[in-house]
Amino acid sequence: MNVLSPAELAGTAIFALILALIAYRVIRGMPKMTGDISAFRKRTLVWTQVALVLTVLQLNFKAGDWRFAIILGLIVLFTGSVWYAARHYDRLRPTDLESTDSENTLK
Repeated sequence: MNVLSPAELAGTAIFALILALIAYRVIRGMPKMTGDISAFRKRTLVWTQVALVLTVLQLNFKAGDWRFAIILGLIVLFTGSVWYAARHYDRLRPTDLESTDSENTLK
């Protein structure tokens, strides 16, 4: 089994930090999205599934070498978190639209 060198650990940590910052900014901007959030949700689900399949294939064919599988696993976590947030905001959005429509018709 390969042991990660300190440089590889540092690179993985930096990559994880970059993905976390991007995910944070994307998720914080979702309530202000004006486009179709359900299409965004479907796209992120597809990318999550693709990254998950690649991770499983990597673990299967390169048993014992975790370096690339760790990076793919981080991508799975990134796309999965963005998909989950998009799913959450997609569920909230129709109720928000209905409440604003009913408030506008009462005025």
